[in-house]
Amino acid sequence: MSGRELTPHQTLLIALHNVGSIIGKSGRTYDELIKLTGINKEELDGIIANQINSGYLDSITDENGVKRYLLTSRGIIRVSSLYT
Repeated sequence: MSGRELTPHQTLLIALHNVGSIIGKSGRTYDELIKLTGINKEELDGIIANQINSGYLDSITDENGVKRYLLTSRGIIRVSSLYT
């Protein structure tokens, strides 16, 4: 990275990438995302919606009925592009 400050959108994608949230059970819950990123709930809601609409995130509901968020293949490419 070039020393520039990350946007909250980038912070979320990088956090999910760093913890390996790319398939099924590795997805993170909403509360885990707040802890991972430090982004407040109101802002996180909009970021998640935007990232899903952009095709960078997806959500699944686990066997306990808990929604989990994970990177899509497009999201992984987006994160990778931040490092070049």
